[in-house]
Amino acid sequence: MSTWTDVDDIVARLQKRWATGRYLRDYARGADWVPIELPVKAPTAAELLHRFDEGVRWAEKFRSDSHTAGGTARFTVTYRAVTSRSLGANSLPGRVRIESFEQLQSLLGKTRDVRALDAILEQTRSAVPGLVPWVVDHPLAAIEHQEVWGDLLATVAWIAASDTMLLYVRQIDVDGVDTKFVERHRKLLDQLLTEVLPEERIDAAYTAADFARRFRFRPKPLYTRVRSFGLESSFPSGVSEVTLRTDELARLDITASTVFVVENEITYLAFPEVPASIVVFGSGFALTALGNLPWLDNKEIVYWGDIDTHGFDILNRLRTRFDSVRSILMDEQTLRSHPGQWVVEPSPTDRPLPCLSVSEAALYRDLVEDRFGPAVRLEQERVRFSSLRQALEPWLS
Repeated sequence: MSTWTDVDDIVARLQKRWATGRYLRDYARGADWVPIELPVKAPTAAELLHRFDEGVRWAEKFRSDSHTAGGTARFTVTYRAVTSRSLGANSLPGRVRIESFEQLQSLLGKTRDVRALDAILEQTRSAVPGLVPWVVDHPLAAIEHQEVWGDLLATVAWIAASDTMLLYVRQIDVDGVDTKFVERHRKLLDQLLTEVLPEERIDAAYTAADFARRFRFRPKPLYTRVRSFGLESSFPSGVSEVTLRTDELARLDITASTVFVVENEITYLAFPEVPASIVVFGSGFALTALGNLPWLDNKEIVYWGDIDTHGFDILNRLRTRFDSVRSILMDEQTLRSHPGQWVVEPSPTDRPLPCLSVSEAALYRDLVEDRFGPAVRLEQERVRFSSLRQALEPWLS
């Protein structure tokens, strides 16, 4: 198999360089062209001696491929003499040289991309001039989105000119742009908006994943689901369960002395009726919204989550806001009494959890270190209901 360079090898090497965006960036900046030179690996004198016919065919094909069908040179070829006593001097390709950007784009078939970049730059200068530097630095990304570039520019311009704190993302009023468009292109919009908006218009605590909060739109409201036991004054007459906006729930007068927080919906629905209490459906990490309920400050809060690393992580997060939170059924005894119900936790965490009690921290460490087996997990809904009633005895009695 020949290891001699052919024109396809030259093109492939240049395609890799083109894919970095370096040539388009220089073009967009108006930088002076620096000719590109690449070496050509040709047959040595010894190889010609033993494979002369093959070497001749290679050289002829190289000369042929270095021109277009119309005879125009695709690049400049510098030849060198390969000399041997038996064969004398033979002129073979030694280097190629790309003389201009136009020659490069023609060789790689990138003329359409260059025209697209020209159109994008002109469009950007007209609509959002502040984004021209971004396009210059990211020409390939801009070309990749050329079909929607006008919509992206219009969206950026609209957001820049609007008081987004009073609006939901749904209220972006640009022809052809809806929330699905924003979601599809949120990462790119994040880059573009970060380029043109002042710092005070961007909340650095959030990433593009939370587009609304990052660019100070009104976020979707948080909701909290609550069941009440014997607290007629907390909810309207005859109503035992509500789902309310968390900010509105915060303004209610909840008279419960104890607040139970659980993660599993069926457990929440079947939770025993403990007098003078409410049970909150926390739904995993969403329960951190409870930090927005000021009336929890003077309540007894009891948390029950899965016995796994993320269950303790959630407990730890809840305690960062309410340091008096108690846990139930999140101990080694409960875990060991349900061996047949253990499952595997998909993606355990091992981050430090400083707000756990001594016994909780010990069990968390045992789970992290796989003391009971690989990624052991006991989900809340797999714990026997009689165990829950027993754990609630102090409140039921």
